[in-house]
Amino acid sequence: MTTDEQRVRATWTAYGEALQALDLDGLQALWDQEYSDLLYQPEEYARPCRTWEEIVAYWTGIPAVVERIAEWRELETDVTVAGDLALCFSTLATSMHLHGIEEPLTGEVRFTAALRRSGGDWRLVHAHESRQLVVP
Repeated sequence: MTTDEQRVRATWTAYGEALQALDLDGLQALWDQEYSDLLYQPEEYARPCRTWEEIVAYWTGIPAVVERIAEWRELETDVTVAGDLALCFSTLATSMHLHGIEEPLTGEVRFTAALRRSGGDWRLVHAHESRQLVVP
C-alpha cells in the first residue's frame, strides 16, 4: 500500500469515526470547504447537498433525528489514488437509534467518496451513501 493510499484510508477512517460520534467539527475538518463543486448525497435525501452551507446544515440536523450511532463498522473498503484524486468505496455495517423509534435502523450502507489532495492533506469533496435494500 502506498503512502497516499494509507493517508486516504486514514482520512476515510477519521470521517467514519467523526460521523459515528456526531462530531460536527471533526466532519468539517475532513472536507475541502474551498472546493467549488462539493457534493454530498445522504441516503435519506432525494437530492444532494451541493454547497458547504447545505452540507453543514445537513450535519447540524442529524442530532435532532439520530439519538446515537451504535455501529459504524467497515466491512470492506477499496481505495484508488490517481495523482491528486482518490476514490473510496466502502461497505459498512450500521446501526442507528432514532429518536422516537424503538427498534434501531440496522443494515449495510454503501459509501462512495472522492477526496483530493489539498495543502498536502487528503480532503473529501464528494460523498454518496446508499442503504443496501433487501428485495424479496
